[in-house]
Amino acid sequence: MATLLQKLGQPGSFRTHTLWGLFSLILFVGGMILGYSLRQPEVYVKDEEGFPLALCTRVIDGDTIVVEFMGLEERVRILGIDAPETRRTRSLQAQAELLNMDPEFLLQYGNVATRTVEMWLNGREVRLVFPEDQILRDNFGRLLCYVELQGTDIGERLLLGGNAIVYEAEHPREEAYLLFQQEAQNQRRGIWRNL
Repeated sequence: MATLLQKLGQPGSFRTHTLWGLFSLILFVGGMILGYSLRQPEVYVKDEEGFPLALCTRVIDGDTIVVEFMGLEERVRILGIDAPETRRTRSLQAQAELLNMDPEFLLQYGNVATRTVEMWLNGREVRLVFPEDQILRDNFGRLLCYVELQGTDIGERLLLGGNAIVYEAEHPREEAYLLFQQEAQNQRRGIWRNL
């Protein structure tokens, strides 16, 4: 035992190995930090106009989709619209009261809106348009943006078909969206057919 302790106290043994080990650890950690700070920022595919593109992998309902974006699966809430709910929830009841409509009638159009968005977007590449180029999220962590397919604004199409209403929140396309909703009401399309 004494012989081992004597050897550890000698130069070139334990202390030297400890110093080399510590030096190697510092180099390794320093290299990791430097590598992380120099790594390229996340890159995503853009269309010819510079808008980010994403693949729609699933449709949750008429105003929420799931996309592959920047290597991640993200839920996207289509900005500026509110499609009828697809389940009997308090939200459906609130929508029905707001619009003075039968909840069961609205429920039918929630399913129509969902099937319509599935038909348009499922498995297709979509353009995500963020207002003022800022990536926004709602309280549920969903991306908030306009969704376009081959230059067509999906929110606009849903409003014109009477399959959604304008979401009461300030956003860049709000004025135009109100006009699309008014047109659907005037033509008695979708949820407005019984006016």
